[in-house]
Amino acid sequence: MPIFEYNCNKCDCDFEMIVNKNTVVECEKCGSKEVKKKMSLFGTAGTDKHVHSGGDCGGCHKSSCSTC
Repeated sequence: MPIFEYNCNKCDCDFEMIVNKNTVVECEKCGSKEVKKKMSLFGTAGTDKHVHSGGDCGGCHKSSCSTC
């Protein structure tokens, strides 16, 4: 069964949930059904590589890539 990432429109909580075709998705914090599916990235083990894009590391907000 796939794991999807969601964001609650009511309380802005981010959460993950294992779902199938019969799953009713509710926010795990407030119970609201007003949620939206987030765009997920595929996870793979052992393939992490840093790509420097001139000043920051993509979504990274650290001042130095040496701390990534």
